[in-house]
Amino acid sequence: MARRRAAKKKNSSSSALVLTVVAVGFVLAVIVAVVMFRAGEKPQAGSDIPLDILAANASQLSKNNYALDGTVIDRFPRGNSELISFLYKDASGRECIIPVCVSDEARNGLNINRDQQYRIEFRVEDINPKVRGVCVATSIQSK
Repeated sequence: MARRRAAKKKNSSSSALVLTVVAVGFVLAVIVAVVMFRAGEKPQAGSDIPLDILAANASQLSKNNYALDGTVIDRFPRGNSELISFLYKDASGRECIIPVCVSDEARNGLNINRDQQYRIEFRVEDINPKVRGVCVATSIQSK
């Protein structure tokens, strides 16, 4: 009888170990799923861009993504890319002109015209240590 009791104790401890490993694996899978879901989220139009910070020190917004609806008021083409002046009006009615670099890739064949409405998705980038807080378009679409 002593052998049977020892064998039963061993099985219960190994099943507890298996259960613990499965629980840890499940928790890790949930964490990975949440991270992957958030990484794939597209920014929403007017996604809480702090205009005061953007105007004063845009480098504080580095590595953040934004999507805005607004009007192109001027363009400065240069080679395969261009700098546009993008007029954005927030929910409170404040207007802000945001300079955005638009590459040929982000434009994706779209002709950008002055005084036209666009939805622009961009990321605030640090180009180098002296050039920081630059809005670089990831996509632009006509409205």
